[in-house]
Amino acid sequence: MLVIIEGMDRCGKTTLVKKLREKYFIAPETIVHHASAPPEVDDTNDWELKHYGAMFETGQWLVNEYFYDVIFDRFHLGAAVYGSKYRKSNPFDIYDVDHKYLHGYEDAVLILLTDYPEAIYSRDDGNSLEKSTREYEETRLSFIEAYNASSCMNKLHINITDNGGFKNTFPSVEKFIDSIKY
Repeated sequence: MLVIIEGMDRCGKTTLVKKLREKYFIAPETIVHHASAPPEVDDTNDWELKHYGAMFETGQWLVNEYFYDVIFDRFHLGAAVYGSKYRKSNPFDIYDVDHKYLHGYEDAVLILLTDYPEAIYSRDDGNSLEKSTREYEETRLSFIEAYNASSCMNKLHINITDNGGFKNTFPSVEKFIDSIKY
C-alpha cells in the first residue's frame, strides 16, 4: 500500500506515521520517506516535478513488484501548498503528477490532517512558516483545496479539533485503513 500523510504543521503527521508503522507497516517491508523543501528556489518547477514523479514511480514499483508498503510523510500536496505560497511554484504541475500516478490507482491512500488556526497557533513552536492565525487559515484552506483536487481514490480528511483531538486521530485512520486493506 502507498500511504500519503499530508497536512499542516503541528497536526501530528509524523506521530501518525509512527503509529501506523507499529500497527500495520513493519520494517523491512515498509519504507518511510519524509519530504522536505527543495534544496533551492526553482521557479521552473523542474526539481519538484522530477522529484515527485520519481518518488511516485519508485513507490508504486515497490508496492506492485515487491509488495512493500511505502509511507510518504509530507509529499506532493505540501509542495503544491507551500511551493505556490513560498517558492512561486505552479501547483497545477504537481496536480498533473498527482493525476498521472494516483488516478485509478487502488493501492494508494491519502490522509490529510488539518486543524483550526487558533489550535495550530497554540501548538506552534516558532519553526512554522506561518506567523499568524490568518496565515494558518490560508494554509488550511489551501491544503483542503489541494486534497479535493487530488486524484487519489481513497482519501480521508481529519480536522484534529472536530475529531476530538490527537487521541482520536489514529483510531479514525485505523478504521479507514482497515476498510481498504482488509
